[in-house]
Amino acid sequence: MDRSILAIHDFLDEPRLPASVAIATSRGTPALAMMWFLAEEGRLWFHTPLTDGRPSPFLAAARGNREVAVMIATFDPPDDVRQVRMTGPARLEDKDLPRIRRIYERYVPAWSTDWADHAASPGAHLWSMSPDRGMAVAYPGLENRPAFRWSCAAEGPFSS
Repeated sequence: MDRSILAIHDFLDEPRLPASVAIATSRGTPALAMMWFLAEEGRLWFHTPLTDGRPSPFLAAARGNREVAVMIATFDPPDDVRQVRMTGPARLEDKDLPRIRRIYERYVPAWSTDWADHAASPGAHLWSMSPDRGMAVAYPGLENRPAFRWSCAAEGPFSS
């Protein structure tokens, strides 16, 4: 496996890094949110609750298998500036409580009954995206470095 791909996997496995997720709504307006995620089985996984009974534009995008854009980044210049940017189709997934727990355990200090109840809530849905296209880059010392780019899933960091 290419060193760049290994570095991307290591980066995405770092705890507590949020993902910036962007979509175009069904009306064509942009929506952007910071989300907790898990990189696993060739996909990025998210768990999104309905809030105030209003439908989430991210769940609507997943329900419609629409494209989403995701960026996971650090920005602590000059030594730690890293980005992985990906786009690809989203899809709703069946509820998978162990996977949802793995998402939350990356961010919360201790699993509790409150988190377990939240994870099992009928108003929250598991969804994923397949990173078909993307790029990854690091700027140690703010030096320009070549980016690792892929334009199909088979070339990307999640290919087998």
